[in-house]
Amino acid sequence: MRIGILGAGMIGGTVGRLWAEAGHDVTFGVRHPERLRSMLSGLGGKARAGSALDAVAGADAVLAAIPFRAWPGVAAEIAAALGDKVLLDATVPDPPRDGAFGDAALARKDGVAFAVAPLLPRAKLVRTFSTVMWTTLQSQAHRAGDRIGIPLAGDDEGAVALASRLVSDAGFDPVLVGALSQSRRFDPGTSVFDSGMSGPQVRAALGLM
Repeated sequence: MRIGILGAGMIGGTVGRLWAEAGHDVTFGVRHPERLRSMLSGLGGKARAGSALDAVAGADAVLAAIPFRAWPGVAAEIAAALGDKVLLDATVPDPPRDGAFGDAALARKDGVAFAVAPLLPRAKLVRTFSTVMWTTLQSQAHRAGDRIGIPLAGDDEGAVALASRLVSDAGFDPVLVGALSQSRRFDPGTSVFDSGMSGPQVRAALGLM
């Protein structure tokens, strides 16, 4: 599968490497592609770097792992190229880094996802990879026994199925929580956020057993 990743930082870089190792073709969309040469050299030709538009235009699915405050500008830049593709949203507001836009998202009663969804209304948005620290993703992928649980939620059944497959390919246990409105159940401040729980533990905490 061709996967575009917006950002190549801690989450984007880690998950992108795992997908490349699983055999997917990964394109990182960043402002300075030349700075990724060292990282890309270890991925066996399965990853490259370009602009955000490069990452989105040729992708079957896109992972967003950008600073939350960047969403308005990035959404305007990629909207036409993204269209109705699957968008995996791993972004998390981080006060005070993300300013008023991030604060407003955290204050929403319907969840952080609905600060992003209106910016890209055609995209098939799935909220996922938003609950686990990058260090855990890096060190615990494909671990023996119960794998780390990655909650995901979205309104498009096909998009959720694809996202679930990609979570598995990266070495984790996809936990299907429900419609996009249910993503608030694993937003910052909830019991499963940044918990390092296994899939069965996440299901138990969210009453999905």
